[in-house]
Amino acid sequence: MNAIAKGRGCAAALIALAGAPVTIAAQQPAPVAGVYRMFQGGTEVGREQFRRSPGLVELSVVIPVAGLRIDSRTEFDSAGRFRRFEARVFDAAGDSLRASYSVSADGDTLRSVSVSQRTGQTRHGAAAGPAAGVLPIQTIAVVALLARRFGRDTVVRMLPMSADSTIPVTIVHRGDTTVVTLAGIEARTVTTGGRPGPIEVPMQRLRAELWDGRDSLPPLAGLHRPPSDYRAPAGAAYTAEEVRVPIHPTQGDTFSLAGTFTRPAVGPAAVPVVVTITGSGQQIRDEDLWPLLSDYRPFRLIAERLAREGIAVLRLDDRGVGGSGGSLGTTADYADDVRQVVVWLRRRPDVAARKIALLGHSEGGAIAPLVAVEDLGLAGIVLLAGPAKNGRAILQDQFRRPIETAPGLSDSARAAQLAGVPQAVEQVIGANAWMKWFADYDPLATARRVRVPVLILQGALDRQVSAGQADTLAATMRTAGNRDVTKKVYPGLNHLFLPTDGDGSPSEYPTLKDTKLPALVLDDIAGWLRARFTVSGQ
Repeated sequence: MNAIAKGRGCAAALIALAGAPVTIAAQQPAPVAGVYRMFQGGTEVGREQFRRSPGLVELSVVIPVAGLRIDSRTEFDSAGRFRRFEARVFDAAGDSLRASYSVSADGDTLRSVSVSQRTGQTRHGAAAGPAAGVLPIQTIAVVALLARRFGRDTVVRMLPMSADSTIPVTIVHRGDTTVVTLAGIEARTVTTGGRPGPIEVPMQRLRAELWDGRDSLPPLAGLHRPPSDYRAPAGAAYTAEEVRVPIHPTQGDTFSLAGTFTRPAVGPAAVPVVVTITGSGQQIRDEDLWPLLSDYRPFRLIAERLAREGIAVLRLDDRGVGGSGGSLGTTADYADDVRQVVVWLRRRPDVAARKIALLGHSEGGAIAPLVAVEDLGLAGIVLLAGPAKNGRAILQDQFRRPIETAPGLSDSARAAQLAGVPQAVEQVIGANAWMKWFADYDPLATARRVRVPVLILQGALDRQVSAGQADTLAATMRTAGNRDVTKKVYPGLNHLFLPTDGDGSPSEYPTLKDTKLPALVLDDIAGWLRARFTVSGQ
C-alpha cells in the first residue's frame, strides 16, 4: 500500500503523480534522446530511455523494485497541443504484458481506456481537460522534457496515468536550473548548451544521471527474480511442507493461497501455530523486498526462530503473486482470507486448535485485529508497525515529512509545497479500490474491540507508520478493557525493523547493509508467544 508500503515504490515513484488546462501552446524543441540512470545511495534502481521529436515523445522506464516496465508514446499536433497518449505496462523484464492504457483529447475532455491483461476487464473513463499531456507512472525523464518544452515559468495541467482528474505541474526556470514541482514533490534539472543534465529529487534522495554513451551500460540488476526455495535446510530444527489453502471469496471464483508450513522437527503431535500476514503490495510468503534488499526475508527468520520454541508457522503468498491465485482486493478481503486460513488450520490434526496466533507487519498489522475481533479463540496477535491512523492521515504524514525535512527550501517554498499535500493525497486515494477502502478505515475502532492478547512492536525510526502510533494503539486497547497488551519500541530501527544510521526514511532502504531482523526482536516475539501458548488451552 502506498500508505504503508515497506519501501516498495520508494525508489522512483516521484513522478507517479503529476499534472493542470493549458492556455498556451508549448514550443516544439529540437529532437533529443538519451537514457537516464536512476540512483539512490549509489544503488541503481531504474533506467529510462527517452526520445523527443516534434509532435512525439516516447519513453520506456524500467523500475525493478516495482517490478515494472512502462513503454509510452505521446502525440502532439503542430501547435504543440496534446492529442493522444498510449502506454503498455509489462513486468520488469518485459516478458509479460500486464495492462494497456490510452488517453485521447476530445475537445476539452480527456477520454481514457484501460485494459487489464490479468482480469480481461476494460475500463472507460473521462476527465476534464485540456491538458499538457499524460504522466506515465515512475517516469523521471518527463522533468527534463517539461523543462525543454516550456521555456518560461508556467503552470500546466497534466493527467496522471490511470487517474480521473488532472493536477497542476509548476515549471520554474532559474538560470540553467529548472524546478518542476508536482504532487508536493520538487525535481531539479540543469540544462547545459541545450542538452539535459542530471535530475535530482532531494526529498527522495534520488539522482538521475544522463548516460554519456561512451561505455556499454552494465546489465540492470533485479529484472528476473531468482527461484524461491522454501525447503528446510539440512539439519534444520523444522520441516517445511508446501501447502495450498482454499479460499472462497465473497465475490468471484474460489482460488487457493500457496504457502509453507514449517513445523518443529521435534514436538507434540499437535503444535501451536503462527500465521504471518504481509504488508501492502503483492508480497510473497517471506515478505521479501527483492530486488531492493535481496537478502531481506523477515518471515523466514521468524519461522526459523519460532521452530526453536516448538512453534509452527504458516506463511503464505498474497493473492495473485507467487504460487497463489485470486485477484486483488481490499484490506477487508485480505482479512477474510486470513479467517479462512485459520479455519483450515484448525482442521489439521497436527495443529493445536486453541493455540493459533497471528503476526502481521504494516498492513498485516491492520488485518490481524480485524480477524481477532471476530475470533476470540485466537491465542493472540503480534502487530509489527501496525497503523493507528486511517490511510488518509498516514499518507498526509508520508507526504509532509520529506517536505518538512528537505534541506535548502525557503520558508515560502516549503509552505507552498505543504499546501499541495492534501490534493496529492486525494489523487493517490482515488487510484484504486484498495486505497479507497483503506483511506477511511479507522484502526482504532477495531482496536477497541480486540480482547485477545496483543504484542505491539515498533521501530522508533519508522517513517511509514510513525512510532507514536504504537503508543496510541496500546493506550486505546487498554482503555477499552484489554488487560493483556504489551508494547515495545526499538531505538534505531526503521519500518522494516532493520537498524539504520540515518533517519529511517524509505529512501535509505537501498543503502542498508544489515538486512536481518535483530536477535532482540526475534527473541521478544518468541518469548511473548511462548508465554501465551503456555497459558492457552489445548
